Amino acid sequence: MRARLTVEAGDCLPLSVDLAPGQTVTLGRSRDNTVVLRDDLASRLHAKIYFEDGRWHLRDFGLNGTRLDGAKISGAVDLADGRAIKIGEVVIRFTTQARAGVGQHTPPAAPATIPTRRSSAENHHGSTKVHEFPAGRTQPADPPPEESANQLRVDELTALCKFMTGTVEAKAPHDLIVLALRAILHQTTAKLAGYLSFDPDDPLPKVVMPEAAAVDVPLSRRLTQQAYQTGKTVWLFPDLTSAHPPTDSLSSFSDAICIPLKASGESFAALHVYRSGRAFLERDVRFIEAVAGFLSHGLEIHRTRRTLEAENSRLRTHTPAADEIIGESGAVIHLRQQIFRAAPQLYTVLVHGESGAGKELVALAIHRNSRRACGPLVVVNCAAIAPTLLEAELFGYKKGAFSGADRDHPGMFQQADEGTLFLDEVAELSPECQAKLLRVIEGKAFRPVGATQDVKVDVRIVAATHRNLEEEVKAGRFRADLYFRLKVIQIRVPPLREHPEDIPELAGFFLAKASAECRRTFKLTGSAMVKLQAHAWPGNVRQLRAVIESAAVMSETDVLDADSLPLSGGAEPAGGTGGGPVDMPPSLDMDEIETWAIHRALRQTGGNVSHAARLLGMSRDTLHTKIKKKCIDRDALANAVEPVGV
Repeated sequence: MRARLTVEAGDCLPLSVDLAPGQTVTLGRSRDNTVVLRDDLASRLHAKIYFEDGRWHLRDFGLNGTRLDGAKISGAVDLADGRAIKIGEVVIRFTTQARAGVGQHTPPAAPATIPTRRSSAENHHGSTKVHEFPAGRTQPADPPPEESANQLRVDELTALCKFMTGTVEAKAPHDLIVLALRAILHQTTAKLAGYLSFDPDDPLPKVVMPEAAAVDVPLSRRLTQQAYQTGKTVWLFPDLTSAHPPTDSLSSFSDAICIPLKASGESFAALHVYRSGRAFLERDVRFIEAVAGFLSHGLEIHRTRRTLEAENSRLRTHTPAADEIIGESGAVIHLRQQIFRAAPQLYTVLVHGESGAGKELVALAIHRNSRRACGPLVVVNCAAIAPTLLEAELFGYKKGAFSGADRDHPGMFQQADEGTLFLDEVAELSPECQAKLLRVIEGKAFRPVGATQDVKVDVRIVAATHRNLEEEVKAGRFRADLYFRLKVIQIRVPPLREHPEDIPELAGFFLAKASAECRRTFKLTGSAMVKLQAHAWPGNVRQLRAVIESAAVMSETDVLDADSLPLSGGAEPAGGTGGGPVDMPPSLDMDEIETWAIHRALRQTGGNVSHAARLLGMSRDTLHTKIKKKCIDRDALANAVEPVGV
């Protein structure tokens, strides 16, 4: 026997539900229920309606009870046609199909009473206004605005559509937020609207409308905290009692609304709307919630798009050796430890190292392990941009600012908003750019070229250079105050000659990439590996990669010998200064070659058996066994001086 539930009073969704045998309907405050009750007296799961033994039954689970035709029920009771279920202020009518007509669907009955909020003076006393309709009559086709709180009017839908259209054309998150705040102010006649980040290190509002109120009116931190904790809309007026008086920041307003903005299920900011003179209506809240939903989605799309654009640009213009720092030497392990300590912090980072050592990989690792990992990483090579264009590229420009500026261009700082900006070769910045960069680091706004208004962004700066900035400061080529602001956290990237034990792993990685790209299987001979480890590598990891790729592409065979490696100037000791003969095994006897290789690995790793075993391509236990069998003095080798040319 089919039946129907129809909402007659109170706030709940949906307004009607068709019932069928075998289907259990739940009623409660949780959104998981079939009928969601927006009533403070409703429990998360308040009641169930189910079909059993040829009859419909109602079972109560609520702490505040359920009433059937005015009588409070206990446990499960039978449901008869026409009976009224009441939970809190919600009234739901149960009707069977026999009454509704076989195969027909009657429209939901009009609410018998529709509660709406009175004026601000009356609501302070907690009273409500009730409009009653005679039995059997429906609600007027075009009710007064306050009587259709859950439905948007034509003018509200028009304003919402206009806002949605504007979001498509908005080029920056700031523009999107301004559009939302203006739409709310215009439609709800609110006094003030603001956007406030939940970031604890950015407690001030990023955007407040109208602009004249930005300095004089703070946004309520109490409402912000409550919206953040609950993840739900906070409407001050219904809760305005002696136990919850308005705070000083809200004392000049009659009502306030705070709505959390969410992305991927997490709240990241709050939308504040304040009104003077009278309280907000239910309809105002619904309109603001609709705008907030589109704003959240639009900001998430903007962030995702900027992240993808920045990553695409980084991959197109920069080709780092790998996305991760390769190596297990003591120097590389120490570098990783520095990165992991620096990444979660908010301070600027200065990365120092020779060209090709991997400074960009350090910046990438810092970004990926920071709180800004979801934001964009924008890479700027300051040495690759003409000094006359550098300011426009960094800070952006407006259409018509100079010859060729045929459109507005957001600079690198705006592109990196809520993310990380990596300034490679920062020592190449002009004095003018250094001054602007210092202002941005200090949290101040900057003005794009040709613009009339300042722009403020939330960017973490990671700078890198191969120069000695202290010497640049002494020579007057770099600002001392900027240098001190950049070097809050300093990370040094060791050159390859300081960790030659990582060369086999690096060479293997580059060789595997070359094999995949050339669709061949390349291998390095032992003599080739000896030559690689004996070289000084003035170009560091970048040079090693180029040598491996060149040898692979130009080789006619898949086995790369020492002669295949394009290393000019002969083999030079890693870390050495001269060019003597390369250390070679005493003979071609396999046992002597193995003994020579173990001696060489132990000298190179300072007696570290684990690192030596990795260089030799064997397990640690196997190397221990061979050291003992060959009576090799590991301690003596650890303190031995590396032969010239080794």
